[in-house]
Amino acid sequence: MILATGSGGLLGSALVRAGARGVTRRDLDVTDGGAVAAVLDALRPEAVVNAAGFTAVNHAEVDPRGAWVVNARAPGVLARLCRARGVHLVHVSTDYVLDSDAPLLDEDAPVGPRGEYARSKLAGERAALDEGATVVRLQWVYRVGHPGFLTSAVDALARGGVVRLVTDQVGCPTPADLVAPALLTCARAPVPGLFHLATGGGVSAWGWVERAAALVGVPLRAEPVTRAGLGGAHRPARSCLDSSRFAATWGVRLPAWDVALTLDLAG
Repeated sequence: MILATGSGGLLGSALVRAGARGVTRRDLDVTDGGAVAAVLDALRPEAVVNAAGFTAVNHAEVDPRGAWVVNARAPGVLARLCRARGVHLVHVSTDYVLDSDAPLLDEDAPVGPRGEYARSKLAGERAALDEGATVVRLQWVYRVGHPGFLTSAVDALARGGVVRLVTDQVGCPTPADLVAPALLTCARAPVPGLFHLATGGGVSAWGWVERAAALVGVPLRAEPVTRAGLGGAHRPARSCLDSSRFAATWGVRLPAWDVALTLDLAG
């Protein structure tokens, strides 16, 4: 049995659909070491995928303590408790920890987190790695119909609204329902270390929503904006992840972002 923390969220709920046993934030406070130990001892999972996280990037700037407790301290405690029980941990991190404008970023790309969210996530992945966990960096994870950027944008367009779309930030939109089975695969065949997992190619928010709108048959009414023009916490200008190491280790390679989007909309 594989246990998924944070199962009330986007990725956690996808892990449950893929076959994991989920615990929500109400079931388990991952910042409470005693509670984590009790759940591990009661459920006795073979592996844990930690999908719990403080993901409000802008809010982390006004609540840095909240971000660091959940994103930095909790993964280390969880990893230590798992290791003591012979339970392998797969911990989820983010492309936001990276600082490079290279066309494709592998696991050796330089880190340089900017903002409390990114810094706390880097601290969390290092704490997990120190305990022999697997850390998988993801990016632009979404699910059509689930609250989030893409769903909000498409819904607004369907109502005849105009959306503001960033044109100068490029990444790899990756459906949660493709990520989840891949994470369960690496949980079942543990290999400690750092890995990247994302779709292929790269696209701006403008191109992503433009493609989604065309697929669902709604007109694109959009206003171009720069990332800086939106304000808020720093986001990487370009962070397309190279997933070759993941593919070589577990034989799983995700499709190109536009193919993945078509599959997600069809689902």
